[in-house]
Amino acid sequence: MERWTEREETVSLAWLKSALVAQWRWVALGTALGVGLGALLVLITPKQYEGEAKIFVDSGASAVSSGGQLSMLLGGGSPDVNTQVEILLSRALLERVQQKAGIEEPYRDFSKRFEASSVRNTTVITVSARHDTPESAAELTNLWIEEYRNFVREIYDQNPSTLVEKLSKELDAKEQELRNLGQKIVAFLKSKQAVMPDEELKQTLNEYAQLQQSIQSSEARQRGLDRQLAEVRAQLAKQPQFHEQARTVGTPPEVQQLNNRIAELEIQRTSLLEEFQSTAPEVKQVEAQLAQARKEREKLLQRAVDNYLAVLSKTEAVNPTYQTLLLASLQAEAEQEALVATLGYLRSERDALEKRLRNAPELLAEFNDLQRQYQASLTIWTEKTRAYEQARAQQLVGRVSPIPLESASLPDRPVAPRPVLYTAVSTTLGLMFGVLMAIMQAFRVRRLSNRWEVERLLGVPVILELPSGEVAQRLPMAIWAMRSAGAGELWHSAVVVPLDQQAESQKVAHQLAQLVSGVAPASPGEENLPEVLSKNGALHLQVALPEQGSKDMISAERMVLVCQRGYEVDEGLLNLLQLSRPQVVGVILVGQEAKR
Repeated sequence: MERWTEREETVSLAWLKSALVAQWRWVALGTALGVGLGALLVLITPKQYEGEAKIFVDSGASAVSSGGQLSMLLGGGSPDVNTQVEILLSRALLERVQQKAGIEEPYRDFSKRFEASSVRNTTVITVSARHDTPESAAELTNLWIEEYRNFVREIYDQNPSTLVEKLSKELDAKEQELRNLGQKIVAFLKSKQAVMPDEELKQTLNEYAQLQQSIQSSEARQRGLDRQLAEVRAQLAKQPQFHEQARTVGTPPEVQQLNNRIAELEIQRTSLLEEFQSTAPEVKQVEAQLAQARKEREKLLQRAVDNYLAVLSKTEAVNPTYQTLLLASLQAEAEQEALVATLGYLRSERDALEKRLRNAPELLAEFNDLQRQYQASLTIWTEKTRAYEQARAQQLVGRVSPIPLESASLPDRPVAPRPVLYTAVSTTLGLMFGVLMAIMQAFRVRRLSNRWEVERLLGVPVILELPSGEVAQRLPMAIWAMRSAGAGELWHSAVVVPLDQQAESQKVAHQLAQLVSGVAPASPGEENLPEVLSKNGALHLQVALPEQGSKDMISAERMVLVCQRGYEVDEGLLNLLQLSRPQVVGVILVGQEAKR
């Protein structure tokens, strides 16, 4: 519908395809030129043969350092091999080869004959040289290798290396530095009275943790003893020291001794019962002794009664409970005094350890700094020792020794020209040139030959294509196309504009106007087309003719263009139609499409 009149895209892939098909001569011409150019290059390019050889760079088993191995693994190549590649391509060597080969040409052109590259992750160098014939290419390559070997020997002979002497002096200085650092470490350990500060610090931390744990447990035990001693002392204050045992008549001293013995046994029995059960052997033994002492006391008392001892006396014995509490109090006090002494010793040890730990960070930092300096110097000394040994080995075997691994043989085919490559590249360039020229030529064409050219030039669609002889059958389809573009609904008047003066275009314009107005009968099956258009609104369609006034044409809402296929639009008409694009419904092309 309205989207037909708002299309802004004028160049599409379909138009590009049709343009290339229409301008196929340019494409064919460009392709032919490319093929011809490739063939010409193959004919005029002189033949070049390439001799190829391989060189093995023997730098010794220990000549490749760890850095060189890493560089080879990463694809950078061995430093020795890269150096030899640079020597192979150096101007001093190539000028000697040019002089020996007798090739008279500028050095820039001569240097382009030679190529050298290292094989990845190996110490092998691939070299190649170009010449006009297979024999001369092989000879030039072998001559290059021979001159390269002589050149390397001359470099080593004329420039004696001072690397060994330099490394020797550096090793002596580094060894002296290691000795000085070792003496500093020994003096530091002596002054700090330490052997292994790291291990000693760990041991001190373990001792401090154990000592702290012992102090905490001892303090907890001391608090328990204080509470126990306070309770014992409170109970002891409540108990009497002595109690009245018996009143006797003239109690003899032996009875008094037995009473004391019985009291002791009672106390012992009471203490044993606190520790053991009543059936324990220790308790049984004390009870037996107690029973024996009582029997002896009874005998003595009986004897005293029999002898009529008239002396009355009062016997008082020690209170066993008081004695037990007193003993527990004395034991608690003794244990408390021992625990206090132990705590004092532990705290003094803890203070000493804390003092050592406070000084440990500075001591450890200074020791680590000395050790780090020593390790760094030792690493440098190790690397310099390895480099010194390598330099000595290279000096003994003549340093890097290039060995021809594979001599140059006669090449079986030339490397230039390359017919396939030259033809492919030139054909591609020619095809690109032909396509470019075809597109440029297609842009210059202003003929309304197909729907793609109409859309490119005018920006409107082709609503109907009418081949010659099929106007009556296909013309009603234009009404349906206008209907889909809003005829009878969005707009109700249109003018059919024949762009050319061809009779067939004029005829199509009049037939279309008559068909819409219902004057001319439609083809079979299409008699109801005017009724369809008049259901939702009438459509007025007229033909723009020179003899008619322009008032009706100006007042029309839309325009339908009719032209003969292949009609060429001039600059003025093209600008006018582009300005009138919103009012143009589409174009009707009349006639057969020209065969290409």
